[in-house]
Amino acid sequence: MKTNYWFNRNRLLSHLRRSLCALAIIGAGLMLPSAEAGKPEPASGTFSPCFHITSVRQVGPDTIVTLSVTATLTGTLTGSAIFTERDVIHPDGSVTFQGSGVFTDQSGCGSFLATYAGTGSNVDGSESADVVGSQGTGCYAGVHAEGTFQGNLVPSSGDCDVAGAGTYNIQFHFSP
Repeated sequence: MKTNYWFNRNRLLSHLRRSLCALAIIGAGLMLPSAEAGKPEPASGTFSPCFHITSVRQVGPDTIVTLSVTATLTGTLTGSAIFTERDVIHPDGSVTFQGSGVFTDQSGCGSFLATYAGTGSNVDGSESADVVGSQGTGCYAGVHAEGTFQGNLVPSSGDCDVAGAGTYNIQFHFSP
């Protein structure tokens, strides 16, 4: 009988330990912050880019142009952006381009990295692209943004080699 009593007591203690461990794990999980992203927030407005040509080279039939771009944004996003862009101009006048850089809010509350890729026309000066934003600081901490922009080349004024004007539409998500 004594062996049976010892066996049941150890079984009970083992069961209690497992139950307490399970409760501790569940409780710890409830204390962690939610990883859910916030509700999408739309942003729209206009931008005015100023393009400075930094290099031009011929690769086969294509012309590769590297540009330094500064842009002023108004609307939901108000501030400035500095990008590096690479354009490939094809013999038919079509253009493929990609760029990346940093948008900084006018109020100084924060900034985020923006990357984009799109197509355009060297014939009519139009362009459209998909844009993604991430790696925010300050008021843009935890940001993930996705959207589009459309623009056209406009007569250059000031020290721009090429100027433009366009609109953007972006959805912002903020992770906790």
